[in-house]
Amino acid sequence: MKKRVLAALLATAMTTAMLMGCGGSSDSQETGNNAGETTEGQGDGELQKITVCEPVRGILWAPVYVALEEGYFEEEGLDVEITTVQSDMPTAPVLADEAQFGLYGPEMICKFVAEGQDTQLIYTCTDTYPYSFFLGKNVDSIEDLKGTTVNGADSGSSPRAFVRSIINNAGLDADNDVTYANMDNSAVIAALESGEVSATYASPELRAQLIDAGYDVTVDIYDKEVHKELLGSETYEMYIVFGKKSYIDENPEITQAFVNACYKGAQYLENHEVPEIVDALQGQFSEMENLEQIVTECKENSLWSADGIFTDSGVEAINNMAISSGLITEPIAKDDLVNETFAQKAAEEAK
Repeated sequence: MKKRVLAALLATAMTTAMLMGCGGSSDSQETGNNAGETTEGQGDGELQKITVCEPVRGILWAPVYVALEEGYFEEEGLDVEITTVQSDMPTAPVLADEAQFGLYGPEMICKFVAEGQDTQLIYTCTDTYPYSFFLGKNVDSIEDLKGTTVNGADSGSSPRAFVRSIINNAGLDADNDVTYANMDNSAVIAALESGEVSATYASPELRAQLIDAGYDVTVDIYDKEVHKELLGSETYEMYIVFGKKSYIDENPEITQAFVNACYKGAQYLENHEVPEIVDALQGQFSEMENLEQIVTECKENSLWSADGIFTDSGVEAINNMAISSGLITEPIAKDDLVNETFAQKAAEEAK
């Protein structure tokens, strides 16, 4: 069953509208300057104010959070504020110059680039696709989900597309045979136990909780063979940093400084042990009770990128996913989608 599920996943829609947006309200590092404002006297110790928008606070963007917590942005001359806001237009704050950089997924950026919108990828925080799929303990197979409710996030999200592909590949009608729920991670286990939902997708945070609660993985993306069979590539740069292309072109020094700090954060994750990483991330994930378990899982499965650089095969897989999702009709050239000069320079200068 598992092999049959996996073989057709790539041909189904999986957008990364996963995440609901970024924009105006802040949840960390409050400052008094306007977004993007250059403080007078910069070069005499003053910092350049930068706003970064995120759709959710997610562990897979850890290089950015470590850069914030460990002072790497300040070392690069930046005063960074991260804002978390849900929105129907996640790129809007960046395009409106309300934020200089955004955390998001790459497939929708493919769509925006194809439409001629002023966006570009500059850094990846992860190297692999992160979702898994779990059945309830009383559900024997995916076919048994007919007539049940499945946790599948928002209708336009990457988790929903991932779940729909699994449902369709099992011979069910993803539009009519199941009902979808959109639940916070904290509510999923109770819903599975009560029968309110019969299956769920899982991010690394939820995956760790489900395994700890005795649930078995039905579709395991962490298996490298499964990942390659599913996506046609051993890499898939999913948790990315993007910016407005015109801003990047006009502000290469600021962009380089930002990427340098992210690279330092990635190297911290690469070269430090789990307890030290947990300490570094605790301020950003103070309410996450199983942070050590999740960090261990991310590190053991090499989810975080060590250098922020996009691979050719990863970009090809991203294009294939965007095409199969109906977001684009033709592949976007890597040079049009990604400005990799900043990550490459950060890696070279660190040698």
